Amino acid sequence: MKTLYKVLPIMLSVGLFGCSNSTNNATTQENANNSSTAAVENKSQFVSKLPDTAPIVKLSTDAQFAPYGFNDEYGSVTGFDIDLMRQIGEDQGFKVEIYSDPWEEVFENLDNKTRDMLAAAVPYSAERDRKYLLSDPYAPLPSSLVYLDKSLELKSLKDLGSVKIGVLGDTVQHKYFSSGENKVESVTPYPSTFLAVKAMAQGEVDAVAEDAGALRYIMNDLPDLQPNYFDYEDIHAESAYKVLLVERDQPELLEKVNAGLKSLKENGTYATLTTKWFGEDLTQAVSQQRKPNT
Repeated sequence: MKTLYKVLPIMLSVGLFGCSNSTNNATTQENANNSSTAAVENKSQFVSKLPDTAPIVKLSTDAQFAPYGFNDEYGSVTGFDIDLMRQIGEDQGFKVEIYSDPWEEVFENLDNKTRDMLAAAVPYSAERDRKYLLSDPYAPLPSSLVYLDKSLELKSLKDLGSVKIGVLGDTVQHKYFSSGENKVESVTPYPSTFLAVKAMAQGEVDAVAEDAGALRYIMNDLPDLQPNYFDYEDIHAESAYKVLLVERDQPELLEKVNAGLKSLKENGTYATLTTKWFGEDLTQAVSQQRKPNT
């Protein structure tokens, strides 16, 4: 399990959420995650059955977004995206070399071809579709709101009113509530979902908007908070249509990725992985998704 989120219940129980040390610890963890290095192999990690001569795909990921990608207790990158890509590689005959890159650099690394692929719960957009090769959808989880005050009774976006929302900065949720017809009175960006949840526990914001899978994964470790959820989008929204990005000049790799995804759905591996990381088999849901705006 994720070390960072294991600390959170302890911090809550002893009231350390109000102390500067908790912020410093979170910052230290984030700085450690920001180092752009290949993941170190250790006993906790997957061991490929492919021969040493198998081709290697360099995969970029942002290891600050559990359960898609995060650092385990050994300091190695793990998560749904990592497990999925390794299984796709085994199915299609290539090894996956994981690189933990800062979010600010993941697209640049594809652009300059120092990475072959990106897996980081990236939602579809028309701009990304023009610039990169996008896989079939792989994680059909919509945007959601988590809140602690049961008196809010959020059932529609109209119920938000003056609700203060915390978000992870520079995300689809941040943009969603900061402009357009869904703009709300107060949106506060945070460097991580962890810090947004911390702010909610302290009463600085009323709710946190994030990917449903990420929110539930964090909050499952905090049952004492008794969280409430409102999925304000469905699996057909752009935010739920998550794709794996392939460098533009590698169409053969994209074909292998999509073939691997299809194979994992058919042989039950996809069901096993989604149940492991999200608590449910998402095979049927992902099969129902269609490319946005088509």
